[in-house]
Amino acid sequence: MRDSRLKETSPVHPSHDRLSALLDAAVDGMVVIDGAGRITSFNPAAERLFGYTAAEILGHNVKMLMPNPYHDEHDQYLQRYLSTAQPHVIGIGREVIARRRDGSMFPIELSVGEFKSGSEHGFVGIIRDITARKRQEDALRKNSEELRLILESTPTAIAITDIDGRLVRINPAFQRLLGYSIEALAGQSQEDLVRTLVAEDDRKSLLSDIHKLYHTGESFRRDVRFHSRDAQEIHAMIYAGAVCNTDSQPRLMVSQIIDRSALFAAEHEAEELRAQLAHVSRIGTLGEMVSGIAHEVNQPLTAIANYANAVKRFLQSGRADPMEVAGTLEKISAQAVRAGQVIHGLRKLTRRRETERVKLDCNALIQEVSRLIEFELRFSEHELLLELDPTLPKVFGDGVQFQQVVLNLIRNALEAMKDGAQGESVTVTTSVQVDGYVEIVVSDTGPGLTPEVEERLFEPFFTTKPRGMGVGLSICKSIVSAMDGNLSCRLASTGGAEFVIQLPIVSE
Repeated sequence: MRDSRLKETSPVHPSHDRLSALLDAAVDGMVVIDGAGRITSFNPAAERLFGYTAAEILGHNVKMLMPNPYHDEHDQYLQRYLSTAQPHVIGIGREVIARRRDGSMFPIELSVGEFKSGSEHGFVGIIRDITARKRQEDALRKNSEELRLILESTPTAIAITDIDGRLVRINPAFQRLLGYSIEALAGQSQEDLVRTLVAEDDRKSLLSDIHKLYHTGESFRRDVRFHSRDAQEIHAMIYAGAVCNTDSQPRLMVSQIIDRSALFAAEHEAEELRAQLAHVSRIGTLGEMVSGIAHEVNQPLTAIANYANAVKRFLQSGRADPMEVAGTLEKISAQAVRAGQVIHGLRKLTRRRETERVKLDCNALIQEVSRLIEFELRFSEHELLLELDPTLPKVFGDGVQFQQVVLNLIRNALEAMKDGAQGESVTVTTSVQVDGYVEIVVSDTGPGLTPEVEERLFEPFFTTKPRGMGVGLSICKSIVSAMDGNLSCRLASTGGAEFVIQLPIVSE
């Protein structure tokens, strides 16, 4: 086999045996040609690559292994080198296309070396099939191009930073949102970037999240206010995740910045509309209570007039007892205070105002509501019982709107008991729950609710009252939700209904 490959006519030298053994053992294809370009050696690896046996190809011009244009120009290249000694391929590795016996083409990495030994002069070509590598490179190139197109065409602003916090890349959506090019932000540290782009109040928490991500790889999501280059404030949600290396260590941080300014504006508008609707609902509720309220205000005013006339008569008689006059004046003062409290409560509930979020004492607010509801209770057979936990912690919310919810629930309970009750009282209970909530329960002894009604109770415009509009409970639920709480209904142990308000306790 070796003799047929080398076509030796002279006695075999030991060095030729070693050369032949090396050629046979080589993993890469090896082809030896003479100065005329004829193949003088073709190792087994080359046979597997090209599909020719050594016997078939020895003595043929090496250009038969090449497609055009290399096939037609190879002899010219070889003669040029032999005449000028200026290498173009020799000594330099390069990627070219080779041709198999069946005519199929495949990419190879070709290294050509020149040798001279006595009268022998030729060239050795080392050939490596790089089909798999080129396929991988093409796939990587395709994936890279797809990722580039995705990054550039996505409507979401994206920024990529390295482990040192330096900006690596931003997409066009980032530039459109914040107005900065990558050149304008290049070279800034992580702290500098946050200082440039993020509102001051949000910087510390965001930097803490970023630091944690780089050390643990834990992704995060946070509402952040950004500042654009033209000084506009942008309310956004930032989602950030880590790209890790093979050791699962974070290498890059990819951040998506989702503009929520329109949503924030819509939420703000919805909050204003909800507050206006709540105000209208309060006015409507107080309008229904107007006769009782007028009676309650009229009583102290009548008493004040009577006491004032009595004092006048004492003074005109000339027999006035100073102590008796003073006692009557104190009664006038008490009645004036009583009337003032009623007016104050009405003004507080009817005033149109901005929604507030402050610490609330639920017990005190419920007691104020109970004084207003007393007017209606005087014309009914029912009573209001307060079972208030004196250790009740405070919650966050709007006090007037909280009172509106309690007032509505108490009046609904009294209304339900007109259709038949197993008892005479509506009870308001406050307590502390172990899961960090304050619970306010308004329970009645009425007929309760059917499953069908209970299921739709908080739907807007659903009502069981002949003249009801069906917005009261819906407004109440939205108010409680705005306070980060929940309003629900359940069957009371008395057979009536219980409405349960749960509000989170203020964290100190």
